[in-house]
Amino acid sequence: MILHHWDSDGIASAALMMRMEENENFTPKIGNYFIDADDMEELRKYDEIKIVDMNLPDASKLCEFAKIWIYDHHLATKVECAQEHFNPFLEGKSYPSATLVVMERFNLPFDYIVALGIIGDNGPKTRQLKEYELIKKLEKDGIKFNDLQKAVELIDSSYKINDRKEVTENVKLVLNGIEEILGNEKLNRNVELIRKEIEKWAEKAEKIDGIRILKMKTDYNIISAVTRKIVWENGGTALVLNEKKDRDEIYLRSTEMDVRWLIETAKKKYFAGGKKEVMGVVLPKGGGKKFFEKILNMLTREKVY
Repeated sequence: MILHHWDSDGIASAALMMRMEENENFTPKIGNYFIDADDMEELRKYDEIKIVDMNLPDASKLCEFAKIWIYDHHLATKVECAQEHFNPFLEGKSYPSATLVVMERFNLPFDYIVALGIIGDNGPKTRQLKEYELIKKLEKDGIKFNDLQKAVELIDSSYKINDRKEVTENVKLVLNGIEEILGNEKLNRNVELIRKEIEKWAEKAEKIDGIRILKMKTDYNIISAVTRKIVWENGGTALVLNEKKDRDEIYLRSTEMDVRWLIETAKKKYFAGGKKEVMGVVLPKGGGKKFFEKILNMLTREKVY
């Protein structure tokens, strides 16, 4: 079983693993950066689980019934019971995507699937990465950067509209090639719906003490996309709260500071994760506003932005 994140990097990483060995694939309930009781019960059916692009705080629980392998690039603590925990962060290194981690670990060639993961996690900033030179070389095979960007948007549309089944199906779609992704009618319809919703919320962001903040209410899984849009268009730091029907979410992204200290603060009470420039927090319904204000106060008081 391949257990993967629901975004483009997670899906592309799972596709790389699938290309090496045909397997089933599974993603946690969208929005859960942990394994809930229902998902744990489903995973108990498997005695080997390969985790890609997820830093699960409860990964060690899987060792109670399965052998596990982890390939990731997020802020993490070594999972001692894993057969292998391959994450450059554990050695103090930063990688732009999990696809690059999988490629390096298994000595795979650089191709469009690896590129999808990099672009998915870095967006326009991809052009500033050293890996961009590898992506440009794909043009000789007729794969253009703009097409890869569009493919990422299409793949990510499945989790944004909360279609978990479609997320898992996208792993095989990725293996079929860029043209198959670009021509998928259902994903193209998803994108139009989502684009309108993201634009509606992103333009409402306000700047307070140097930080762009936004409080929104939508059941689409777009908080990361909205935050990215705010930061990619304006630079700096953005802090966003989303109040959903069943939970609250907070997302922080910055081009100018290391947010890992905030991740550790959030982990003391909530499910939280991320990397140097990104933090995501899942909170109980109604708990978001207070913690949102706490984060904002910490940022502005310490002037860390």
